[in-house]
Amino acid sequence: MGLSRRLLNISLVMLLWLTSAVVVADPVAFQWLEAPSDELSLAEVQSASDDQWQSIAAGETLNQGFSDGTFWLKVPVPPEPVNRVLEISYPLLDIVSVHWETAGRIVETHHTGDTLPFSSRPIVHRNFVFLVPSLTEPATAWIRIRTQGSIQVPVSVTPSAAFLANEQISFGWQAMFVGIVFSLALYNLFLFAIVRHVTYLWYVLAVVATGLVQLNFNGLLFQWLWPDSPDINRFFTVPAVGVALFCAVTFSMKFLAIRHYSLWSHRLYQMFRLVALITVFYGLFGPYQSGIMLVSAMAAVITPVAWAVGLLIWRRGQVLAGFYVLAWTPLLIGHLVLAISKLGWIPRSPFTELAPQAGVAMEAVLLSFALAYRINLERQRRQAAQEHALDVQRQANLTLETRVQERTEELQEANEQLKAISLTDGLTHVANRRRFDEKLAIEWNRALRHEQPLSLVLMDIDHFKQVNDSMGHLVGDDCLVALAEVFKNEIQRSGDLIARYGGEEFAALLPSTESEGAFLVAERLRQAVARTPVYTGDDMVPVSLTISVGVATLMPDQGASSQELIRYADEALYAAKASGRNRVVVWSEDQVAPTTHA
Repeated sequence: MGLSRRLLNISLVMLLWLTSAVVVADPVAFQWLEAPSDELSLAEVQSASDDQWQSIAAGETLNQGFSDGTFWLKVPVPPEPVNRVLEISYPLLDIVSVHWETAGRIVETHHTGDTLPFSSRPIVHRNFVFLVPSLTEPATAWIRIRTQGSIQVPVSVTPSAAFLANEQISFGWQAMFVGIVFSLALYNLFLFAIVRHVTYLWYVLAVVATGLVQLNFNGLLFQWLWPDSPDINRFFTVPAVGVALFCAVTFSMKFLAIRHYSLWSHRLYQMFRLVALITVFYGLFGPYQSGIMLVSAMAAVITPVAWAVGLLIWRRGQVLAGFYVLAWTPLLIGHLVLAISKLGWIPRSPFTELAPQAGVAMEAVLLSFALAYRINLERQRRQAAQEHALDVQRQANLTLETRVQERTEELQEANEQLKAISLTDGLTHVANRRRFDEKLAIEWNRALRHEQPLSLVLMDIDHFKQVNDSMGHLVGDDCLVALAEVFKNEIQRSGDLIARYGGEEFAALLPSTESEGAFLVAERLRQAVARTPVYTGDDMVPVSLTISVGVATLMPDQGASSQELIRYADEALYAAKASGRNRVVVWSEDQVAPTTHA
């Protein structure tokens, strides 16, 4: 938790510093036109009439969403006595050709884009940066843009010194973003290796995938990892976004335990995962433009829906959902801004480009804090259980040591106490299987001598495996303890015995009890369980349980054994489960049939 808190503080300070210290590039006004399908040559563009051009004011960005057209920009650059650069600060453009014109002639031509090797760029930079060719004469940049992605062309002309200063700040943020994302991923990967809880693994995958997507959108993966293989850009972006959405949705399902709080939300998330997987394969084999449109629309839908579901789960009592909503809010804002910017619904700006990374960083830090808080809750529960067990053991040892020093009579009393502990189930504090076997043998022989009936009630919790699988074994243990308490409250007759028979099965041994009386006891137990929800703490939804019950009664004789009583009760229990559960079945020699049900 300390690491998460420190990273959160660092990221907030860094964001404030970026906001106040960034050197703003000089925006320029320019004109643009969209070429027809047969495309225009440079000479044809230069001779185009004024009514064919559209104007973009200084400070605005050409943003046409997704288009198959070719766009030409006419950017006039007045002379200034300083070195300057022209920057197109959107690295995901497929083709960028710049023709510099001074004194009525073309003096420089550059062809680059993310479909060409990184070395095609005249200045090594993640964006497209070109040196203004003249300090003393007016220059005009004729820029040709074509891309299958979003048409976003932010153009600025900046003095070289200011550009370098701005680059230091911008690259510092990128470096800090990488550090935050991958240090949190590594930290939680270690946690996964220790606690073996799959939620932490999905968190690591979601953080890494989302971080790679953001670095790809900023052109850094192309620059760092595959500068000589531009074809990878075509097959990376859409599948990477699909994988990031799949991992984020799966993590949300695991972290919030959505299935236990909202079944329709669980089904909606399953649909989101399926669509995300489809986009992964579509991005590998389908058209790039439709693929990027699909994942942009998905992000614009899934992100606010996930936030709303988190809020719903929080209102329904899931404590960790509060952390989730808090962490998801900056991510929601950042990704929503990015998605609608890619679709061309809002103008591109430094805010639309910085907001997604800032949202990812803050979300990763806050969710890491939430995971650490979850570990702390689980550790407190385990420590409480361990301390209780240690107290019991410590008391037993103290008692034993004290009695050893006293008289033989007191030593015998201590041994009896230890024997009682060995005959008690450590979790539920009712008799264990060993005590049950001893009691059954004693009562069988007594019933044989006195010619009295002996009844056995076997109880099994319905669908208990689902409770353990979906809510965890700690919740399952709480359920066993609670049911044992219900059984003890219902059966208090001297001579009767409640025992944990094994796993989720309990047994009630009823000496001198006819079949009708045993049935009444069994039905009372079944009803008591059905009307008693189990509260497991931590503001979780109470667990409603039912039991299936098998009842058998025998009059012992010399030719029978106590194992027959167990077998008959077990057959009745099996019949209760087979006929629908939550019912009592009484064994008889003629048939095994249910006598009551819910």
